[in-house]
Formats: sequence, C-alpha cells, structure tokens
Amino acid sequence: MRVLGICHDVLICSAALIEDGEVVAAAPEERFDRQKQSRVFPTKAIEWCLEQGGIELGEVDEVAIAWNPSIDVESLPSGWLGARRHRGEHLLQVPAQLMRVARSGAANEVTINSAFAGAPPITFVNHYDAHVGNSYFLSGWDSAALAVLDGRAERQTSLLAVADGVKIERLAEVVYPHSLGLLYGTVTQFLGFRPDSDEWKVMALGSFADADNPFVEPLRDMVTVDPDGRFSLALENFEFFNQFDPRMYSDRFIERFGPPRSRDAELTQRHYQLAAACQVVFEDVTAEILTVLHERSGMDRLAVSGGCFMNSVFNGKITELTPFKEVFISSCPDDSGTSVGAALYLDAIRTGRKRTTTSDTNYWGPAFTDAECLDAVEKCRLPGVTVVEDPSAAAAQDLVDGHILGWFQGAMEFGQRALGHRSILLDPRREDGRAVVNAAVKFREGFRPFAPAILAEAVDQWFECPADARVPFMERVYQFRPEKATEVPAVVHEDGSGRLQTVEARQAPRYHRLISEFDRLTGVPIVLNTSFNLNGEPVVCTPEDAIRTFYSCALDVLYLGNVRIAK
Repeated sequence: MRVLGICHDVLICSAALIEDGEVVAAAPEERFDRQKQSRVFPTKAIEWCLEQGGIELGEVDEVAIAWNPSIDVESLPSGWLGARRHRGEHLLQVPAQLMRVARSGAANEVTINSAFAGAPPITFVNHYDAHVGNSYFLSGWDSAALAVLDGRAERQTSLLAVADGVKIERLAEVVYPHSLGLLYGTVTQFLGFRPDSDEWKVMALGSFADADNPFVEPLRDMVTVDPDGRFSLALENFEFFNQFDPRMYSDRFIERFGPPRSRDAELTQRHYQLAAACQVVFEDVTAEILTVLHERSGMDRLAVSGGCFMNSVFNGKITELTPFKEVFISSCPDDSGTSVGAALYLDAIRTGRKRTTTSDTNYWGPAFTDAECLDAVEKCRLPGVTVVEDPSAAAAQDLVDGHILGWFQGAMEFGQRALGHRSILLDPRREDGRAVVNAAVKFREGFRPFAPAILAEAVDQWFECPADARVPFMERVYQFRPEKATEVPAVVHEDGSGRLQTVEARQAPRYHRLISEFDRLTGVPIVLNTSFNLNGEPVVCTPEDAIRTFYSCALDVLYLGNVRIAK
C-alpha cells in the first residue's frame, strides 16, 4: 500500500511517501525551491519522494491531500455556477450545489477517481484527521487520547478525541472564529511580529518579564472553557475574523493593553509582560482543556498535534500540569507535517491497521554520502579542504578550539528544527556564544535562545527531568539544574530553561559520537545546536546549499560528511 501525502496552500507545503505504514520519504518544498515557508504546490518535493520510492505517480495506490475543500464550498451561492465563469470551477461547484439539493453537508473525506489518464484516486482528507495521522498514527500506540489545536482548519480550531486501533471517536470540537492559535497570533501581531511565523519569539520574550504581571488576568478573562473541554473567546477583543481589517486585535484590545508595537520599535517591559501573559494564559487554558480530555477519555497516553504544540515551553509541562503520564509529539506538529499525517491516516483507514512502532527519528529527507559531498566540494574547487578519518572527533576538537561549525550529515530532518544532520554547532561554554551566533551567523534578534543538544544518557544530570526522559525532536523545554546552568551559558535561556534535544547513538551515530568526544575533552555532554540556515532562508538541503551558506556568514569550519572545509 503506497500513499502519497500532500499538504499545499499552507505555511510550509510538503510531500511524503508512505509504504505499508512506514515513511519512505518526506520533505518540505522550501528546501528545494529555497523560499522560506514556500506555499507553492510541492512539485519538487513530490518528484523527489517518488524518486526515492523508485516509482511513478501512476504506481501510487492513493493520493492523500491534507485539506478537504468540499467543506469550504458547502454554502456557496448557486448563482456562482454560470457559463461565463471558468469551467474548472465545476469540479467544486457541481458537488457544492448538489449538497444543497440533497440537504447534506460535505463528507469527511472526498475522493476523485480518474482525474487524468493513469491517475491514482485523489482523496481530500479532513485537515484535523491529517493532524491525527501526524500524532497518533506515528506514535505506535494501540490507543490514546488525542488533542489537536491550531489556528484553524476547514472550520475546526480544536479537536478532542479518543483513538482505539484505527477507530477515532470525537469527543469535542471548537469551530472558527474561536481559536487559541489565533489568540496567540493576535498577541504576536500586537507585539510587532508576524503571526503564523514569529510566535516562538513571543514565547522567548516572556522570560524577560517582571514577576508582577498586570496583563495575565485581563487576557485570561478573554477565554472561557466549558465542562466538555470546548473553549470560546470574547470576540469583541479581536478582528482576525474581519476580512476588512488587517489587524487581528480590536480597539477594545488596545484599550486594555495600550498601543501596539511597531515592528522596529524598542522592546519594553510592557511588551515582555504581554508576551509572558500570553504564554501563561495559553498554558492555563490548554492544561484545563487537556485535563478535561483525561477525565473524559480515561486514558493516560496523549498524542497531540497542530501548530499550538510547537509551543515547546508548554510541551515540557504537559505531564506536570495535567494527569497524562505519557505524551507523543512528532517532529512536525505544524501544518508541514500533515502531508505525512494525511498519508498515514488514509493508509490506516484503508487497510484497517496502523504502524506498531513509535517514530523517534525524522531523517526522511534527501541524503548525501561522504563521496557525494566530496564530489560537490571538488566541483567548487574550494580551498582549505581535507578529508578526515573521524569527522566527529575532528569537529569536537574544532568546537573546543572556539570555531563555529556547519555540520552537514546524512539525510535531512523533516520539520522546523535541525537535529544534528543540518546544524550549526558551537561550544556551549562560551559566554558570548548566543550573541555571536545571533549577530554574525543567524542575523537575528539577540534575545532568541539556542538549543542544547545533549547525550540522552546524561539528560537527568543536567536537566530537572527523569533519567528516562527523551526529547528527540527539540519538542520540549526543561529547566536546567541550577548548579549546571552556569557551565553552559550559551544554551541557557533567561529563565534557566533549555529547549533540548536528547541524542542517541542509534538515531544519529555520527552526531552522538561528536557530542561524546566533546564530553571527553571538556566534561560537558552538550553542544549548542541551531538550524543550518541564515535568517529568512530555509534550512540547507544539499551540499551546494551548505557551501553557499558557509561562505555567506561567520562560520569558521564546515563539515560535509567527512570533508572538512576551513576558511
């Protein structure tokens, strides 16, 4: 059973190929067309996925699209179907008008057969079902409670459900315009940042706020949660549902919190406090919702998805703030992961079975061997090139010597976080580490933190967490142990936390060995890890991308496989 998953017309379009419930290949279009958050149809990603599977499009059993447009056309007026309009609209208009005749709403999934010669069936999957695929059907669990929260889907903004095998029972849904994701986006825009893109800047800013915060209570008053786990917003404070107003916030919101910040204005304590209040309210409301879900489901396992669960600060607190004992979060709970999710969901529904192992790696993208990396370097005729026998040991020594490294190995990660295959690395002991990388390499705001990548076997020695805690995708934030935080200032955020990645040898052997060598040399089993890209650009995909980025910033050394390039 081969299913091609596609998500398009979202913030980061992508494609994935699933075979018998396993991910064969998956990648976002932005890595190929080099346009950050590319929203074009993912043609290049699709072609690459098919190539990796060794098949043509006609050999795919079914195509899964991570959005069901029939829901969007349920209420289109009948007068829109006219001879003077584009005939291609009949593909939507005829079903839309027949729904009115039948007095019926759209189906959960809609399939088009024989769209073109040799075409596989094309099924449009409900967007939140695609998110369920990206969480529960990747978890490997036989049953779990499910939660999806984001800005909005076709009409939903929240889903609470229970899964048993391939059966999904919906417990509660919230529909647009009531949305926690758009609440967070409203604050993001109010603070002068881009909604649907810069929410993690707001998450980082909150750590700089004073403890006495006057904004928590008025913001919390804007959200109400009912006994079934549904929530509602006090909509008079918002304008995101008003197509005639570019603001997401209303005049009443301004009355409560003061004037909005312009993009280039100085950040003040008022801005820090509103950012912190937004995070506090988000955590409070989401924890309340999940606690209701635990009571209604009777489950101790929770699988989550949706852009709201890119909030790694809250993710690290779920088992602390709710009764759930285990939580699964994939590497890509945002919309980019719905290509994988739509394909896995459709595969499970069609076959009546689901994968039985938990996915704890996401190296699903283009891969390059050491020989291919060397070939790319030779074509560019670069100076300062050596081939090293043990790149991990050599890179560890470079870190100790104070160099900033570009680290390019194996298959590219899927998701918005670099996990040791397309990474920029630095010695975390450097006092100036965060400032140097932000200013001279990433070219971004100085307040933004960097991730500590730590040997999994040492995680509880450095963080306040259990010894068996695993964070393979940087999806959770934990507090550093106070006595350890001073040793690695470059990766400790203002509040003493770190968005960590636990690294295991079986997942990323060369990367694990690098950190192990650095530990042997310094006694610190941690390196600073950030994505291998410049601000405003997507993460590098190919050796050529890595070389171009290397010579465009203050990186000192680049490792392409076992090829070392020094400036």
